[in-house]
Amino acid sequence: MVHSAEAQAPSFPELLRFKRVQAGLTQRTLADLSTISPRTIRALESGRVNARMQTVRLLADALGLEGLARELFVTAGLGSGGPAPVGADPCLSVPKSVNALLGRDVEVRALVGALESDHRRLISLSGLAGVGKSRVAAETAARLSSRRGWPVLWIGAGAVAPGGHGAVFGPLLRSLRLLVESGAQDVSAVCRLIGRHEVLLVLDGVADARDPFGVEELLAYCPGIRVVSTSRAAWNIAGVQGTVLAPLAVPGPDWEAAGSLEVLAGVPSVRLLVDRLSEVRPGFVLGRADAGAAVRLCRTLDGLPAALEAAAARCGVLSLRRLADMPASELLELPAAARPAGVPGTIGCPIRSGVERLDPAARALLWELADLDKPLTVCEASDALDRPLNRVVEDLSALTGGGFVRAAHEETETRLHLPNLVRAVLA
Repeated sequence: MVHSAEAQAPSFPELLRFKRVQAGLTQRTLADLSTISPRTIRALESGRVNARMQTVRLLADALGLEGLARELFVTAGLGSGGPAPVGADPCLSVPKSVNALLGRDVEVRALVGALESDHRRLISLSGLAGVGKSRVAAETAARLSSRRGWPVLWIGAGAVAPGGHGAVFGPLLRSLRLLVESGAQDVSAVCRLIGRHEVLLVLDGVADARDPFGVEELLAYCPGIRVVSTSRAAWNIAGVQGTVLAPLAVPGPDWEAAGSLEVLAGVPSVRLLVDRLSEVRPGFVLGRADAGAAVRLCRTLDGLPAALEAAAARCGVLSLRRLADMPASELLELPAAARPAGVPGTIGCPIRSGVERLDPAARALLWELADLDKPLTVCEASDALDRPLNRVVEDLSALTGGGFVRAAHEETETRLHLPNLVRAVLA
């Protein structure tokens, strides 16, 4: 069965009756205060008639409703019949991308499944800068909103344009932003506003700047809320499901063995590169002459989506083979394809910034691992670095959670691998 936020929310007749009783008013007293007849108020509370806009506003005035409580009351009244007010789209606050999300269907389906179940209500999505955490979170939110009807409350680390979230959820989003960013909003008031409604709260990059306030309380007192947090480092909080988003898969040895362009076109990193290339060079089709260059470029860039998009943008003036011949250190200086105000301008800048933010012990371990000339298992790294295994494992948690080190889980061991771009930053 599909549960929607609308199915759980009180109807306007119920809300009107609740607010009237809460204010200590009889129907006749409310009629006198609002200049609406007692007969109309009885009809509204019984659900026999739908409220007009002027009627709802007069009732809100008489009940003394202000701010968010007033806006939610008005929204409920106008939603009791006829078309929904502007901004009532439950997915309105989710950022809309100009192009398709490619190669992430497995990850999105897994996140949707986890959030639809009652077992996981808090997911921390972490990974290397440019891996596409925000895009995956947005796609997950859009699918859940479409399938379940859940309103999506999206709070990003940057400023929000006035009115950018619509008339319905804007006030609640402002209250949530005050709560999670500074603790300036009373958490109990926000909990009462959300109540038992099923909603999805996305904290996009908020945890990179500070530990969000009030999230544990929201989860404890609002049984219908689900939370997704995106950040460069894994977010450690009780009950969280930590998910490290890996870069897109790159062509493996099986492609060299098969030599099939059809096989190559199905590799997620190649698919993204070719798609973005076709935006810069309309009509571009990957042929055998460029196949080897595409493979080398995807491998050098570790399948990192932001890096692949930056490389594709450069193909307006450079050939694919010329880009593939560049070392990782030069590719790091490619301008990022999308650069919001205040965000570093190259694909290497946020990776360098992430390294600098690491705990000193984790950063020291990363430098030591970079000096080793081959991938090692965790135990081999402990022996080679002459460090206690437990200490190595503890420091590795921060490195793997941030995508600086990838852990390949084999049958009996876990093998560590440093991405090419991380090595280039450390060189």
